[in-house]
Amino acid sequence: MSWSRLRVAGGRTRPVAALLVGLLATGSLVACGSDEKPAGDQAGAPAAAGFPVTIKNTFGETTLEKKPERIVTLGWNAQDVVYALGETPVGMPKVTYGQTAAGTTAWNESHFDPAKTTLLETTDSIPFEKIAALTPDVILAPYEGFDKATYDKLTEIAPTVAYPGAPWQTTWQDQTKLVGQALGKSAEAQKLIDGVKELTTKAAADHPEFKGKTITVASFGAENYVYMPNDPRVQILNEMGFVNSPGVETLEKANAQKQFYMTVSKEKVADVDADVVVAYVDDLTAAKFKADPVYAAMGASKKGSVYLMEDKQVVSGMSAVSVLSVPWVLERILPGLTKAAEAAK
Repeated sequence: MSWSRLRVAGGRTRPVAALLVGLLATGSLVACGSDEKPAGDQAGAPAAAGFPVTIKNTFGETTLEKKPERIVTLGWNAQDVVYALGETPVGMPKVTYGQTAAGTTAWNESHFDPAKTTLLETTDSIPFEKIAALTPDVILAPYEGFDKATYDKLTEIAPTVAYPGAPWQTTWQDQTKLVGQALGKSAEAQKLIDGVKELTTKAAADHPEFKGKTITVASFGAENYVYMPNDPRVQILNEMGFVNSPGVETLEKANAQKQFYMTVSKEKVADVDADVVVAYVDDLTAAKFKADPVYAAMGASKKGSVYLMEDKQVVSGMSAVSVLSVPWVLERILPGLTKAAEAAK
């Protein structure tokens, strides 16, 4: 999936920063090994106890006979989980939206080592030959959307952990669990999930102004995309106390395919107005959004409760929700969310 589809896809931040430091220190967000032994691990058992493991996906199931050492990831978040679990992929997608100079996400910058990991061009297609050249033991793609023919080609290279239901619909929690299962680190993966939950719970407690405020998350520009309740960027905001706007709930009722976004005509954007509107305007620009009479007529615009997001790295952090992106992005969005929520009073 192209990273360009991410859009189609103050002092008050200090408590979260403090909690993040504590979680990192205790290993809740970056696994440094675990005292818990995997199921079936007995005294004197080999290091790969718990294998073989079989993981179901939408095309069938994948069996890993032993712990994989050479890992290739496809999609948005699998590499984040791999890094957080203390492993290093031999190949992962090159980022083309909000990328660092090295071609990674900002929250992966400190983990990435070009001597150990090859960046793969996946914007237009999957580079099967380059993946095969990396001789992977496993291909992790629990979110990336592809068809059965593509899955079959990938499995000819290495056992492939594909998405379990619909493409681009696997929750970040389930992605974390699937990667943890594939790497024999299920207990550590659950700790990562629990650590993120602690962060969002703390943010909700520290920001009572979020509680009960209706919210719409959308990308505005040549086309207007509204993100649905099943999208991770919406779910994270819900965890912090926001509730989905009536307009979003109405769109969801018409969302028969359970897509992560719905397209709304410009004339209908007022239908998805909310107490707080999180607006991606990195192409449109904030100035043009404010000057446009249709967007300016929204109630949130009049109250000053639109949180305009132009920074592509922050937009990508909001979009590609993972155990590494959430701590990074919370520090950057809480001031803007607070300002918007307080304006909505």
